[in-house]
Amino acid sequence: LSIYLCLFLLLSVSAVVTQRETSLRVIDALRDLHPAYKQLRDVVVQAVAGAKLNSSEVIFKFNIDIASRKESFMQTAIKTEANVLRQVNGQSINIDTSCLGFLRQSIDVNMNLAGVSFTNCLNNVDASLASEITRVYAELQVNETSFVNLSVYDVFRGQNVFVNPQTIVDRLVEKLSSLQQAPTELTEELTLLVEAFEGRLGEVRAAYTSCLTMNDQLLQTTLGTVLTQLQQICLGSLLPAASTSEPTEETEQTEQTDQTEQTEATEETESTEPASEPAPEIPTETEVPPTEVAEPEPPTPGVVYRNAL
Repeated sequence: LSIYLCLFLLLSVSAVVTQRETSLRVIDALRDLHPAYKQLRDVVVQAVAGAKLNSSEVIFKFNIDIASRKESFMQTAIKTEANVLRQVNGQSINIDTSCLGFLRQSIDVNMNLAGVSFTNCLNNVDASLASEITRVYAELQVNETSFVNLSVYDVFRGQNVFVNPQTIVDRLVEKLSSLQQAPTELTEELTLLVEAFEGRLGEVRAAYTSCLTMNDQLLQTTLGTVLTQLQQICLGSLLPAASTSEPTEETEQTEQTDQTEQTEATEETESTEPASEPAPEIPTETEVPPTEVAEPEPPTPGVVYRNAL
């Protein structure tokens, strides 16, 4: 009996030691999970940051396009106003000036009303853009939180590290596998969110263009009515289309100014240059330099005396 008891005790001790070793393996599995979890957090943060940068680029392009469209419609309105004012201001002196003054006031009022309508269109864009930005950032934040806030220690719920450590180890291994597969799904989801955001901004852009077009057509109609009133009420007549081939007075003055400046610059250059000295004459080969004639030497006094004797 004592032998069986000893064997039982030995087996019990061996089982306990083995189970304790398995319990320690839980810590090893947990340590293996921490680097994967950190890598997941880094990938998620970078992916969400990249998605936010992409959404920021979408907003930038949207704002640039909105400004360009507004500028285009404003230029059209200003050009139409200038053409109508040209018709009103170009009437002969026989036309009633007070009637023409009323037309000028009408043009100014209609332009101011067009400005109000253009502002209303832009206010709608501003409200829609703010709503869409809030929405997309909330969606990105939810996706980020769903991955970053993953619990590592939920595998211990309802378990005992000394009673069933192997179950905890199995759960940790399964958790590690799920963490390694999560980033790919996140990247796809974030890309779809940004694309959907860009599509909704496209709808806002289309609505803005429609609003501008409608108000521009209304402005064109009202300014066209001014031309009708010019003829039927003020008894004026429409002028022929302005020719762009003839130089304007400002252009002629500019050309004259450029010519004057060029002439003055030329004169100044000539006055500042020093007068050049005449180049020395170089004798040609046919010219022969004059030869020197040797003069006779005076006679020696002794020789002259002997000749006299």
